[in-house]
Amino acid sequence: MKVESIVDLAKRHMELWIIKGEYEPGQKLKEEEIAMRLGISRPPIREAFQALETEGLVVRKPRRGVFVTEMTAKDVWEAYTLKAALYEMATELAMDTISENQISELDVVVGQMEDCVKMKPVDLLQYQEYHYGFHEKIMVISGHDRLKKISVSIHNQVGRFSYKSLQNKSHLQSSVRYHRQIIKAIKARDKTRACRLMKEHVLEALGVLLAMPGLQEENADDKRPAATVMGSGFRSSGV
Repeated sequence: MKVESIVDLAKRHMELWIIKGEYEPGQKLKEEEIAMRLGISRPPIREAFQALETEGLVVRKPRRGVFVTEMTAKDVWEAYTLKAALYEMATELAMDTISENQISELDVVVGQMEDCVKMKPVDLLQYQEYHYGFHEKIMVISGHDRLKKISVSIHNQVGRFSYKSLQNKSHLQSSVRYHRQIIKAIKARDKTRACRLMKEHVLEALGVLLAMPGLQEENADDKRPAATVMGSGFRSSGV
């Protein structure tokens, strides 16, 4: 079992704080404040900042410090439409080789997601962990290492937006239903339906996010995200 380093601990805590919105987009992250909060020295904080910058969660501005990355509506649109395409492709590849044991493992994860949503209050971070685990398994089954690597990068960038979208109770319930329908399609070996549902559920989250206030707008000449989300392949299946 790998022992968590101080740098990893600092990185993990800062990721959670950013995902949960304790540090908001554009907010400056202060080394001394975070070091005191975690009870550690400042050098590991600097190393954690570097790791978070690589993942796109923070940005270092010369002579100003480190700030939580801001994402515009266009940034979110780009990330989620790419995520939808990656998840759809992974599902298509996985359907060619997936075993009954692997289907059973996915079914267990969906059951965990369903149980998590029944809790009061819902532990959204735990739900996100199950959700990510479901898709990670499909990525592994697909056998496409580069696809998985790109997907992890996108996941790191949009984790905080996923958390935000899941705070919408209607979307949270829809997310669970989608995953149950996806696993049903996989069990039936219905590749077309499984791929369609996989893409739809990501684009539904995009629609929820773009309807929320708070995302920075692009310049007036670029209205693509708001204008095209419903034309990007999104169609509710009623699940």
